[in-house]
Amino acid sequence: MIIIIIQALISVFVALNMGVSGFSVAFAPSYGSRLLKKSTAVILYSICIFFGGILLGPRVVDTLAKNILLQQFSLVSGLIILFSAGAMMFLSNALKIPQSTSFVTVASFVGAGLYYGKVNWQSISRIAIVAVIFSVLSFIVVFLVKRRVYPPNNKNLKLYQNFHIHRGKFKKIIIFTNMYAAFGMGTNNIANVVAPIVGSSTINPVLALAIAAPLFGLGAHIYGKKVIDAVSKDIVPIGEISAVIISVVTATFVIIASLLGLPTPYVQITTLSVLAISFVKDGPRYALEKTVFKRMASAWILVPLATISLSFLLHLIFIKG
Repeated sequence: MIIIIIQALISVFVALNMGVSGFSVAFAPSYGSRLLKKSTAVILYSICIFFGGILLGPRVVDTLAKNILLQQFSLVSGLIILFSAGAMMFLSNALKIPQSTSFVTVASFVGAGLYYGKVNWQSISRIAIVAVIFSVLSFIVVFLVKRRVYPPNNKNLKLYQNFHIHRGKFKKIIIFTNMYAAFGMGTNNIANVVAPIVGSSTINPVLALAIAAPLFGLGAHIYGKKVIDAVSKDIVPIGEISAVIISVVTATFVIIASLLGLPTPYVQITTLSVLAISFVKDGPRYALEKTVFKRMASAWILVPLATISLSFLLHLIFIKG
């Protein structure tokens, strides 16, 4: 009973921290372009992530809970997996660096799998390959689309004329696309909190997802501002047209991954999409020289490795036999 209570408390902690990172990328376009206040963005984020989680989240839960660690794991092991992921997400948020909840969670499962000698490397490879492909494709698609509409010229002048004529309607489209992005995040990221619990107990995945989803919104409300500022303003100021492009492209790739039952790094996909905008507006050299991007790229490599190590070490300490 004590382990279950501790697991529940850590789940709340993890969901709050993952909610911050998710919010920072789902609503970075509309927040960065000053279309929404943080409070309004949090409410919309909470609603959309809830429905995304309960509708498509069970597919991703099944992959994490059953296809990475090739054996049934105990409540204590589930607790360690949750704690390792949560601790690293907390560290990333403290450093104001958006971090992929999916990669951190997968890394925590891998640490457990290394301890048991039961890692499903085929499943890990599939997750990693799809993540890389989708991240690269999102950068390419956003770059190509943005290059066609920026800078204003004779070929795209009509687009800008329509944009200014119907600006009020266009703002609604931006907000809708950010809601679509939050829905996409819900289909994938809530599973990261739920999977260690489902894999070590008999709780219904849909019920677990429904309970965890509101905690993501609460985390965004409490801690979200500093991290969303880092994504939406420190890399490149995001215009309204760019906001639509980023939200549609990134959310679509994540929803496809969820339909395939694969956890995927929404944070990396969105951040690379934002970087593509910077490539077009500032040029590749200037974009890559930005300190904030270098810090993010380093964290994307180091944090998952640290998570694997922490999960493995804690298993060595607390798992008997």
